[in-house]
Formats: sequence, C-alpha cells, structure tokens
Amino acid sequence: MMIVGTILAILAAVVLTIFLGPYGILVLFAVGFGLLLSIHVRTKEIHDDMQKIKEKLGLTAGDDYVSDQEIEAELEQDRVKEEH
Repeated sequence: MMIVGTILAILAAVVLTIFLGPYGILVLFAVGFGLLLSIHVRTKEIHDDMQKIKEKLGLTAGDDYVSDQEIEAELEQDRVKEEH
C-alpha cells in the first residue's frame, strides 16, 4: 500500500510540475499538509469521544490503579491466611 501511495505522490508531483511549473511541488506540499492536519484533528476528536465513552461506562483506569507493592502485600496476606 505504501508503494502505491509513493508512486501516486510521484506521479502527482510530476503532473503538477508540468501544469503549474515550479509552484506544482508547493501545491503538493500544501495539499499534503492539509491532509495531515485533517487526519490529526479527526484522530483527536475520536480520542476525545473514546475518553467520554470510557468515562460514561466507568472504564477509566485512574481510580482502579493498584501498585505492585499493594498487590504483593495482598498476596502475602492471602498466603498467611491459607497457612492458618
């Protein structure tokens, strides 16, 4: 897929250079920057939406985090209870 995209970009650069002269490459970079910015904004919106969904469902891991020390202490307590 990347090879196809690379070939299309090269062809677009050649065609734009033929029709627009030295400004063709500048137009190609401007379009590419616009596409990247659009993808970034859309990805940010999707990320924010996912965070809202997680909060709504109570799936946020912020409060549920347990440190390694707490886990080890709990396992030690369980082991002691099993011995008695």
